[in-house]
Amino acid sequence: MDNKSVKHSRGWTTAEHIMKDIDTRGSDKDDTWCDGTENEEEEVPIRRSFSVEDLLDEVEKISNVASGGSKVKVVVRLWKDGFTLNDEEFRSYSVQENQDFLEAIKRGELPVELESRAEEEELEVNVEDLTEEAYVPRKKTFHPFSGPGYRLGSVAPRVVVRSPSVHEEGEFLPIPMITLDHGLPVTSLQIWLADGRRLVQRFNLSHRISDVHDYVQRCQRNGSPFILTTSLPFRELREEELSLEQADLANAVIVQRPLNTEAPFGHS
Repeated sequence: MDNKSVKHSRGWTTAEHIMKDIDTRGSDKDDTWCDGTENEEEEVPIRRSFSVEDLLDEVEKISNVASGGSKVKVVVRLWKDGFTLNDEEFRSYSVQENQDFLEAIKRGELPVELESRAEEEELEVNVEDLTEEAYVPRKKTFHPFSGPGYRLGSVAPRVVVRSPSVHEEGEFLPIPMITLDHGLPVTSLQIWLADGRRLVQRFNLSHRISDVHDYVQRCQRNGSPFILTTSLPFRELREEELSLEQADLANAVIVQRPLNTEAPFGHS
């Protein structure tokens, strides 16, 4: 596959949290990548910043739905000193190969190592911002048996439920339910929460902006004030008495923005 824009590459469905800036800081320079050389005296600290607007802007530009094939989720988790791809080995920001991988995503291109997979599979790429946390290797789970399991005397395979990941256990409140009137028009809203989660929830077009605000409020543990906005074009949703249809929010992308916070998604 040629090195071309992801929106023209077959197989990469959505990059749902694409990073805009991943900056490393040397002893004398800011906003530059680490050059990969080793410092014999001390390790060079790493700094990076993220922007909700830039993330969503990249999502809009590279989103492309591929037809056919299986759908495979690829999760890029950004840590303080490196990143991981799904549950693979930790990758340091200081390694040039890893820098090239992230730079490709920043440019809206498919990283070289994912090109062969995108030829046969539909990839869904997500980015999680965990840059305030240092990477801690997970304890490997012991699996005495591998392969599919079957119940004796049954032709149907046994269904094995995947255990929740570390990021799913007890960190967030249960997702609240929205009562729908299926006799009325229904739409799906993609909602980016300030904590980095992405929710997709169905509403009737007759629901009001205040209903969406209440839904987001129930998804967070603290009662911090926030405002809802659209992504592109940017618009603050302050007229909460308007219905989703009146506010032209069918299939919209909604962003939760904490008040009195300049960078809800990252660092300065």
